[in-house]
Amino acid sequence: MFVRMTDNYGKIKYKTLCKVCNSENVKAKRKVKKQEEFVSVYDPEEQAKDAFKDDPRADKELDYGKVSRVATYFPKGGLND
Repeated sequence: MFVRMTDNYGKIKYKTLCKVCNSENVKAKRKVKKQEEFVSVYDPEEQAKDAFKDDPRADKELDYGKVSRVATYFPKGGLND
């Protein structure tokens, strides 16, 4: 049931999967690859600059990043603080 092969050095090796299991794995890999090809199809409408519009309120917002109003340094009264 397992396939017997010879490697480049003339040693006999056996495949770890039988032919049936190996063919099922190959079928599954081909199916996944076909799905990936379908997903990776280039869509010019989606890649256009004006494809996605922001919320109009977002244009008025100022983007400063994360702003923390709480002081991170608390002086203790010494000269070397």
